[in-house]
Amino acid sequence: MALINILAGYIRQSELEAEREGRGARSANPDVRVVGTFTEGSAPVALKGTDGVIWLTTYDIDGRLPRIVEEDLGVSGEELVELSMAEERFWRG
Repeated sequence: MALINILAGYIRQSELEAEREGRGARSANPDVRVVGTFTEGSAPVALKGTDGVIWLTTYDIDGRLPRIVEEDLGVSGEELVELSMAEERFWRG
């Protein structure tokens, strides 16, 4: 359910950007791409890539993302995990 909420948030951001540009929310046409192996051992995630692409994908058991996603984001899955953990530590104090 959290993945759906994240996706809905990204789509809403696209609508707001379209409205700010005077195109109207209905003209927003987000580019959502699904790639990965959605299995019991994987961790699903929604990530915003370049040019507004929204990736629905998975981390594998070793913390890696599909190569096409890593290339689009410019960072590896492991680096994203480390950044996320650092951010969490920061907000915890």
